[in-house]
Amino acid sequence: MKLLNINALTIILLVSLVFVFCIPSASAQYQLYRWANFEDGKIHKGSMTLGDFPHSSIKVIDFNQLRNMPREFHTGLAANETGRYGLWLKGDPNIWITGLADGVVLDRDKLGMTGRALYQADFFIPSDGLYLPSIAVLAMEPLSPGETTPRSFYRFGLSKNVFLYFSHVVIDEETARIFKQDKAFISKIPRPGWHRFAIVFEGVSNIRCYIDGHEPDFSPVEESSLRKLQVGIMLAERDTTYDCFVDNLSIQWTPEDVPIPDSPFAYTWGGGASPPSGTFLTNIRPSMQTSIPAIQWLDAATAWERCKATQTPMLIYLYAPKIPATLKLNNMFDTNPAAQNFLKRYVLVRMNVNQYQGGHMAKKFGVFKVPTVIIMDTSQRILGQGIFSNMDTWQSFSQKLARK
Repeated sequence: MKLLNINALTIILLVSLVFVFCIPSASAQYQLYRWANFEDGKIHKGSMTLGDFPHSSIKVIDFNQLRNMPREFHTGLAANETGRYGLWLKGDPNIWITGLADGVVLDRDKLGMTGRALYQADFFIPSDGLYLPSIAVLAMEPLSPGETTPRSFYRFGLSKNVFLYFSHVVIDEETARIFKQDKAFISKIPRPGWHRFAIVFEGVSNIRCYIDGHEPDFSPVEESSLRKLQVGIMLAERDTTYDCFVDNLSIQWTPEDVPIPDSPFAYTWGGGASPPSGTFLTNIRPSMQTSIPAIQWLDAATAWERCKATQTPMLIYLYAPKIPATLKLNNMFDTNPAAQNFLKRYVLVRMNVNQYQGGHMAKKFGVFKVPTVIIMDTSQRILGQGIFSNMDTWQSFSQKLARK
């Protein structure tokens, strides 16, 4: 009898553990470790230029002052993600190498076995028929004071208007330790347009490369020797002169096994991704069963001005695309009359935490799980905050928001 009781208790405990660990929870998003977007009009303190002629080959410029640029340079989603200021680099055979290294270092050991880190930069790729810039995003060993060339680095980019490549370079060695290329990929890149290049570290040794989430055939690569790394960019040109435009040097990371974020420029590849828009303004379709007007989501700056002008509290919806809990909450906002009536009471902001503005908003409020909704008044006092999970109904989630 005693044995039966022990076995029964064991079964109950096992079932309880299975139930606990199978409860869906909110997902972690990639956290901003570093994001340099030059919106203060200058290169950040702590950054270091690469090459021998930085004063003539790299500077921060006002994108709004550029003339004769393609429409894709500063319209649609690009206008939000790249902002007003960015980097200009000069491709010149007489200069050969120029670039920039951000001063913040991430140790890959921080990732453990399952974490990921993204080393990224946004490059403008010119129209078909124009020479492709020989540019790359770098994950590089930290520079010492006075150094203008990294001692060793991983590099992912375009070369000689011919191929996409990944390399592992160690200074003073005649050839790269790793060099892989994909000639077919270049023809797939939508032109003209901004594109996000990313070197992605997975766990202790795996490295992947992406352009707007699209992976070349040489990725992944196994390489674990470089541990403490800065993000950088490099232009290396021996053949011709041209202007190159870059923005958003960033490092994002997560300790969990989370899919990589959507690029804000993924829509340019087609396939049903988000269409371009001049602002973050989005209308949610009202429920077919109600006469509630469409819900209007604004960009943060516009929402804050409206919040102050009308003395109406602001609701900030921080999300990451493709996460099941996000899709479920989106559907509630789209079809649930109680949810729509709730939203009508606020000035609304919706922000993707894996892009520049949303990531900074998440960092400001200490949000590490999404989707999260924050409600605050005109003095920026938090009135309510809640994390939505797959287990939530609208009733249970609205109760979370009612608690501070």
